Amino acid sequence: MQTLIADHIANAIASGLLVLDGGGRIQLWNRWMVEHSGVAADEAVGRLLNDVFRGRIDQRVMMAIREAIDFGLAALMSHALHPSPFPLHGYRSAGDRLKQSVTISPISGQDGGRWCLIQISDVTALVKREQLLRSQTRQLSEKLKTLTHAQEQLRRNELRFRELARQAPVGIFETDLFGRIVFANERWQHMVGHMWDHNRVESWYDVVAVEDREAVIAQWKDVSVAGGRFQSEFRCSNRNSMRKFWVSVDAMPVRNDDGQTVGYIATAIDIHDAKETSLRNAQQATFDSLTGLYNRTPFNERLTRAVETSAGRHSFALMFIDLDRFKEINDTHGHEAGDLVLASIARRLRRLLRVDDTVARFGGDEFVLLLADFRDERDLARVAGKIERAVSQPINIGTCHVELGCSVGCSIYPRDGADPSSLMRAADARMYEVKQGRRQVGDDEPAELVPAPIEHTTELLR
Repeated sequence: MQTLIADHIANAIASGLLVLDGGGRIQLWNRWMVEHSGVAADEAVGRLLNDVFRGRIDQRVMMAIREAIDFGLAALMSHALHPSPFPLHGYRSAGDRLKQSVTISPISGQDGGRWCLIQISDVTALVKREQLLRSQTRQLSEKLKTLTHAQEQLRRNELRFRELARQAPVGIFETDLFGRIVFANERWQHMVGHMWDHNRVESWYDVVAVEDREAVIAQWKDVSVAGGRFQSEFRCSNRNSMRKFWVSVDAMPVRNDDGQTVGYIATAIDIHDAKETSLRNAQQATFDSLTGLYNRTPFNERLTRAVETSAGRHSFALMFIDLDRFKEINDTHGHEAGDLVLASIARRLRRLLRVDDTVARFGGDEFVLLLADFRDERDLARVAGKIERAVSQPINIGTCHVELGCSVGCSIYPRDGADPSSLMRAADARMYEVKQGRRQVGDDEPAELVPAPIEHTTELLR
């Protein structure tokens, strides 16, 4: 009768009760344990605690149980230090482990030995309330402490920012994280010829020129996702005058108190004149202004790169082309006629090029050609023939047609040199030999070559 009453009391208690004998086997497993562990009492009684929970118990619990049975020591495992020592779960949400407070006490067993009583209390709700209360108290205290000061500081900063933005000699605008304008100073609105309507959603990059817009938007999205700094140079369009101009935009992220990027403040500088000058200088440094071909510097860079990438494993050819009788055209018809001739020869040589070949003007009436690939020297002879036929075609200079020829010298890598200087000297020497040979036999009249139509092809070795 007493045992039955004890069982009813144990099952009525709203906490877990376990009794382990001296061997660590379960002798009592109340209803609360059944509900929160999912293990029936008849499945638990008589088994070891670790077997029931499949080894998922905090090892500190097992140590406390042994100390209670072996030495009669009691232990309290507070939820603050040991939040979930047993794998127990709530009624409806099996995925959430209960926060527990565990008391382990030695008791006298039925066999006269020392047993162990384990009491488990569900403190999940208590922990959540404590956490919420602490968080709310802390937040309220911080807000009350800083609210007055923050409001005053915010008012001053806003006034200061707007005055600085109004007087700034550069464009200034502010956006949200998605690039939508929230503020734009007068200078920026004047630069793009557009007054921002804050009642409409507009992106700052709507004024970027069409040819640059896609790249600018892609860069902006990449930077804003990462919360980094945006720096770029591109063209904008003035919506009033339709003038396109270069700007340099530097946008820094604006972060909230948690360090998250919530927007950007950007400065925009009109760099049109400097950018156009820089582009012109770069064009002049790379291309011959008369013919549009590469000049000496970029051609030498390509030749050096060809030597480095070939590294003795692949052959390529270098051709020097010197126009015959060009001086006579200059002397007879003037330098403007000579310029027309050079531009025409450049167009003909460019039409003969393959994608991987390079032609450049080295100055005066000298051209140089880099053949990226060829099969054998017979190919080079055919190339020289094509060049001679292309050059020998009559050229209209406005008042008449003139004819001239050319001398072609060739060097092959690595046979004639393993570095750019050696290849250039070899090609120049052979071109000079060809020119001298023609002079000795009186054959510097290219008009004797059989005229043939220029082959409009992109494969020089075809």
